[in-house]
Amino acid sequence: MRRNTLMEWNSKDSWKVFLLLSIIFVVFSGLFNHTVWTPDEPRVVAIIKDMYLSGNLIIPHFAGIPFVEKPPLFFIYCVSLMHLTGLDALLAARLGLGVLCLASLAITFRLAWLLKGKEYAWLTLGVLASSEGFLLNFHWLRVDAMMMFTSIAAIWAFAEAYLRFQLRYVLLAGALTGLAFLSKGPIAIILCIGPAWLVLFIRYVYLRQRGAHQNVTWGRVLFFHMMGFIIMCLVIAAWVYPFYKQASPALWHAWFWDNQIGRLTGSSTKTLGHNHEGKPFYYVSSIIEYTLPWSIFFIIGLASSMKRAVTRHQVNWLDGFFLFWFCFAVFILSYSATKRPMYLAPLMPLFALMIASALMTLKGRWFDWYRRAFLVMMIVIIAVFAMTPLWAKYLPSDNVPQALMLWLSSWQVTALWVLFAIILMIKVEVTQWPAWIKLSLISSLFFIAIFHHVFIAVDIAKDMRHDLNTFVKQIPQDKRGRTAGIGFSETMSSIFYLYDDWSVPMVDKARAQRILEGKDRQYDYLILDRTGSIQGPIRYMGLPSSTPYRLLLIGHPRSDKKRSAILWLTGDENKTLPMVEVSEKAVKQPAKAN
Repeated sequence: MRRNTLMEWNSKDSWKVFLLLSIIFVVFSGLFNHTVWTPDEPRVVAIIKDMYLSGNLIIPHFAGIPFVEKPPLFFIYCVSLMHLTGLDALLAARLGLGVLCLASLAITFRLAWLLKGKEYAWLTLGVLASSEGFLLNFHWLRVDAMMMFTSIAAIWAFAEAYLRFQLRYVLLAGALTGLAFLSKGPIAIILCIGPAWLVLFIRYVYLRQRGAHQNVTWGRVLFFHMMGFIIMCLVIAAWVYPFYKQASPALWHAWFWDNQIGRLTGSSTKTLGHNHEGKPFYYVSSIIEYTLPWSIFFIIGLASSMKRAVTRHQVNWLDGFFLFWFCFAVFILSYSATKRPMYLAPLMPLFALMIASALMTLKGRWFDWYRRAFLVMMIVIIAVFAMTPLWAKYLPSDNVPQALMLWLSSWQVTALWVLFAIILMIKVEVTQWPAWIKLSLISSLFFIAIFHHVFIAVDIAKDMRHDLNTFVKQIPQDKRGRTAGIGFSETMSSIFYLYDDWSVPMVDKARAQRILEGKDRQYDYLILDRTGSIQGPIRYMGLPSSTPYRLLLIGHPRSDKKRSAILWLTGDENKTLPMVEVSEKAVKQPAKAN
């Protein structure tokens, strides 16, 4: 008989073993085969390296620059892994991502089991482990990985306390909530833990009114919650108090007001970036992307829940839980002036729970056609990437870095991963496993192929080590102490520190002019980070056109950004320094050209 639902369970089904194996492979695929990538990764690894060397766990720094946008829990976690494993900052951090990813999956599995049982838990696990947004954010070095884990872990602990009537878990929930705060600030509590806790607590009160857990007095319930709150405050204070004592008023203002309040209201976005104020539907496309390949089920489930709520049809408490949490979180994210797709990362477990809930109610053969369409699309995509030598010659070579073009034009051994993945994807499709597990495994194989093969091409485009080392080696050691930087992005400061152990000191525009005019006592040279421009250095810095300068060296560590460059300058009056050979014709312009 033809199956007419997406769910068919058998405790002896072998798909569970293959699902767990696919999870392990997809989590660790592509984690260790590339260098740091922009954005964010250079700064994150530089902070971890600095924290490891300095032992300063309170105020994170990169290249001598304090970084207080976020509390340091993720950095401390990675430094601990460095001490435990002996790995360097980059490898320890990537290992930390994998551990946090597996822990988040395990916690979400347990939470789903508490909410709706074993079948629902397996379904949620399969959805989450094959969702694009979940895998992307656990393959990119950012503190959001720690925020995702601590947030869902705190919600799980509250679920244990309220649904299984184990109030001691409130104490654990308090500690995890404090850790969530230390991962990215109060946004973790506002976005995830707060709304989830409210609904779970209301459910607990309802169950008590129905006669459950009557042997425990409200006084004892209050005691556990007070203790949980105290534990949360102590965990938060373990960092906030020493930071308050050590930080200058400017640093405290930057952390609390600029990054916690200013990002929400828009008052600090001019300096911190990512300003998308007045775009209430900014996250619509990102939600669809992050929930791929399950987006259609997310939309169906969300629309069905909203329809039942609006028409006042019976909505079970679980649908209400998901709907309230989703609407509240998306409202906060959309209201905030600062918006980035990655801010959806801590909501990925919620999205998986909603998708799994929708899948359990759907029937019909249409899902087979949907899955097969995705199968064909995925095979075509990875096959196209595996056969780059056949079409790379048609790319505009002027816009593609030379090293990347060489890679694209050559047959790569890693393309065998693509071939192997395609064979397994077809094999999975013809099995007699449940329809949803087929889509989960096919998607995992697709991502494994991407991570093993395509990530190498991305790394070639984003790798900054070789060109930066070439640039720095041409600057004499005795001149580096007399060199300052201007206009450095966080990425540029980080890679100088990561790859050459050089914390280039920054100066403002006024001092840069004094340096070029030979009037500064400390510095004779400047390194300018010229981003996205081909303007002359004087015009780019906004200095008077009469400012003298000599362009001594030019480099392009950001090979994927043709218009960007780093320039080593000195004043025109410095006649004793020999000109360093450089590769751009632009250096032959007159000294005062703009």
